[in-house]
Amino acid sequence: MVILMILLACLIIVYTGRRKHTQKSSRTLPMEQQFPMVSYADLSKATNNFSASNMIGQGSFGFVYKGKLGETGTTVAVKVMNLKQKGAAKSFVTECEALSNVRHRNLIKIITVCSSIDFKGVDFKALIYEYMKCGSSEDWMHQSNDKLEAGNLGLIQRLNL
Repeated sequence: MVILMILLACLIIVYTGRRKHTQKSSRTLPMEQQFPMVSYADLSKATNNFSASNMIGQGSFGFVYKGKLGETGTTVAVKVMNLKQKGAAKSFVTECEALSNVRHRNLIKIITVCSSIDFKGVDFKALIYEYMKCGSSEDWMHQSNDKLEAGNLGLIQRLNL
């Protein structure tokens, strides 16, 4: 009787584990269905051919440009992945998956993505985010420039970031 109960408990655990795994995988949609795709040509036009004057940041996997997207003229931040950098392609997929499933007031929303070929025939990947006109929390906490001073935030404000 005890053996039968243990066997039944194991079957229930295996069955519920498979159901959870199936539900998780069914929620993950292909990138094209999660985000409306935008072309390389549209991004090139939006950022004035990725000009240095539109560059607003640089990270370990690429550069971030400010641009005006589409006919609406929505201001966006375009994170262009440097695919020559080891791990950049994986970072692109990971960021898409993570930010498409998470909603938080302190996280920037992905508007769309671009996975295309550029004019030279090279693979091109970019994430298009909402543009934050006041800069990043990094700017407010650590850097000084003509708009911000690092000393503007008190301890409580820094902890709330």
